[in-house]
Amino acid sequence: MKKIWASLLIVGAVLVGAVWLVDSIGTFESHYETYQALIESESMSHGWVSHVIPKSSYDIFETHRVSGGIVTVRFRFQPGDTKDIESRCAGLTTNDPMITPYRCLHDGVPVVVRLEATGQGQVHID
Repeated sequence: MKKIWASLLIVGAVLVGAVWLVDSIGTFESHYETYQALIESESMSHGWVSHVIPKSSYDIFETHRVSGGIVTVRFRFQPGDTKDIESRCAGLTTNDPMITPYRCLHDGVPVVVRLEATGQGQVHID
């Protein structure tokens, strides 16, 4: 009986490892020093980064899955550079006065953009 449980445990561990490996192979990360470098890349044209991030954004980290699904963009920006996002997106309410969230459309898909008063931001697309 112990041999059966040990065998099942090994098979389970191998399956979990295989799923993790397949998932990580399809996930890519990119870094851009400036908004201009981001524009010159293919990330915006492929839809991995939304056009709603502030134009003053820098130190931009983008993570996406080739098969679609989760996309996350983290960036820094100049606080106060929010006119464009305010005109294109709907403001959301929050209990934290240091964070201003917005609901925007990115290629017809709703995304949430969180801008912090400290100049850090994040976009999350599911």
